[in-house]
Amino acid sequence: MRWHPALLDPAPTTRPRRSPPRTPHHYTARVPIPSPSTAPAPARPPGETATLLRLAAPVIVSQFSVNALSLISTAVIGRLGPAELAAVAYGNAAYYLGFIVLLGVMLSVAPRVAAAHGAGDPAGVNRAARAGLLLAALLSAAFLPVAFLAAHLLQTHAPEGLRGDLAGLYLRIYALGMPATLAFSALRGALEGTGHPRTVTAIALGGALLAAALSPALTFGWGPFPALGVPGAALTSVLVYWLSAALLAAVVRARMPAAPTEPGAVRAELRTLARLGWPIGLTLGAEGGLFTVTSLLMARFGPDALAAHNVALQVITAVFMVPLGLATATGIRVAHHHGAGNPLAARRVGLLGGGIAVLIMLLVSLSYVFTPRTVIGVFVSVQDPANARLIAQAATFLLIATLFQAFDGLQVSMAASLRGLQDTRVPMLISLGAYWVVGLGSGVLLAFGLGVGPRGLWFGLCVGLMCTAALLLARFLHHTRTPAPAAPAS
Repeated sequence: MRWHPALLDPAPTTRPRRSPPRTPHHYTARVPIPSPSTAPAPARPPGETATLLRLAAPVIVSQFSVNALSLISTAVIGRLGPAELAAVAYGNAAYYLGFIVLLGVMLSVAPRVAAAHGAGDPAGVNRAARAGLLLAALLSAAFLPVAFLAAHLLQTHAPEGLRGDLAGLYLRIYALGMPATLAFSALRGALEGTGHPRTVTAIALGGALLAAALSPALTFGWGPFPALGVPGAALTSVLVYWLSAALLAAVVRARMPAAPTEPGAVRAELRTLARLGWPIGLTLGAEGGLFTVTSLLMARFGPDALAAHNVALQVITAVFMVPLGLATATGIRVAHHHGAGNPLAARRVGLLGGGIAVLIMLLVSLSYVFTPRTVIGVFVSVQDPANARLIAQAATFLLIATLFQAFDGLQVSMAASLRGLQDTRVPMLISLGAYWVVGLGSGVLLAFGLGVGPRGLWFGLCVGLMCTAALLLARFLHHTRTPAPAAPAS
């Protein structure tokens, strides 16, 4: 699965002098960051680079920690065999499409909490946090019946050669973690919005360590634990999600300001969260949906192709956490310079963040070319002859990934930079068109129309990401262009 667990767009804690009022959409994580200079000249690149890396570091750690649950589950299930790995990939694909959209809606909580906190409004902080938990409950109530129906369809209409019973069972168990996952997102927004992001990082790290110990124990039957197989891995993730949410709830309860809330205020806040969240959800769902539908289509080429696709996807998703964290920091700095009325500085920091992301992705891609078996060996046994076809296909997918990972880093940086400029609707439309029309359309044409096979679907991912990156970059440059000087009066 491709995880975007916290594609956030934090806003600065220190407002620049003489800055215009900002909408609550741009407050997400209140982390200590230096204010930009009020002088017209932007910070020099070396200083800006250090600031970006310093801001991005804790976010990257959090991203890796949350994504580690998926990585650990895939690595453990991969030891059971290609059939089990393919079944889980099929179940995950159905889960992920709903998950990424709902998570995007939940990302509206943090901006509202941060806006109230910055305004010195403890009642507003309390109101936004409570409305966030209510929103999580409502979204979960809508999601669970759909997930169980999808599990039934997977079980009864699985492609030939795929264990639909195992895919359906995995999805039914894994879906039980959705309420905790969305509640964790709401609570995370409450903490980050009030200046406590490190608490979230610590709990996420603890959850990853617990999953690393418990997942193989429940899957293979270590010590006193029974050997549950694939359900054991799914159950581990569910338990970790609920435990993490419970710990975070205890922290929020201790730190949340006690303030009276007016009757009906929580319901009004709930409507505001939904209004702010749906464009984010659709934007994330556009890219996430492309990867989900690609996984479902990959099942038509057999369990080995689907398992290989899942392994390669886990690899590129893990790498994606780095530019995702950098994008968060880039969005912060762009918002600072935008608020200070300095479009040239906003342009420079946006391009700097995108350039660093591209460089990192290019360097990591070298491992796909020179040491693919080492990378794939994290998830499956490369010595087992039964995995030979899976390994060969996964290596091919990773080789194709070298063509688009740089564009993936660029597009996430430009999307965050545009949010820093308070531009969300058009980027959403760009994502929908580039991913679903251009990317998915070209992938289906290559894979099925022109007979390229599984590789065609990955080339479609490549085309979609390239198109998105180019359009978002063009829009960012358009927004940050320097106005032409007025002609002197004659």
